[in-house]
Amino acid sequence: MNRKIWKQFTPFYFYTLLASGLGVAAMISETRSLTSILFLCLTGVLTWGLIEYWLHRLVFHFDAQGEKGRKFVYAMHLSHHANPKTMDDLFARLRLSLPLALCYCSLAWALMRSWQATVYLFIGLTAGYFSYEFLHYQAHHRAPSLRLFRYLKKYHLLHHHQTSALRFGVTSPVFDYLFGTFNQSHPNRTVR
Repeated sequence: MNRKIWKQFTPFYFYTLLASGLGVAAMISETRSLTSILFLCLTGVLTWGLIEYWLHRLVFHFDAQGEKGRKFVYAMHLSHHANPKTMDDLFARLRLSLPLALCYCSLAWALMRSWQATVYLFIGLTAGYFSYEFLHYQAHHRAPSLRLFRYLKKYHLLHHHQTSALRFGVTSPVFDYLFGTFNQSHPNRTVR
């Protein structure tokens, strides 16, 4: 693998090491039930879905009025819409994801008042983020064999090729249903 490809995976290396190390530290430092740990991790996964939806809808598709704003939005996400098959704009960069992770953890700590609970939420958030990156890659570069992955690919590619103002969820259409951005206008159309 060349250096550019390795660099794209920096967030995966970074968050895997960070979440693993913090998870071990949290388990050593307190006794918490497995049910509680799983609940916190699942909550982290679910909050990722909400973050993914709102980022994609409000930030990545922001209708900037100024030249600098349009360039920023294009560089951050719309370049991916312009050329969805390129690997250059497929994965989120660490410089974009790290501030979000820090804000999430700060808010989680303020609400939970427990660094260990915050760590378990962060582990779930990281799992949700990794799922997003995996499913996004599958949607653009693979022919998934599982029915669920084929559905999610079709759903995401409809966002790209027909309705960019709808279908903002990549890992799930749940928040599109909840917030009115799901559209069943082409249910039987095959997207490749």
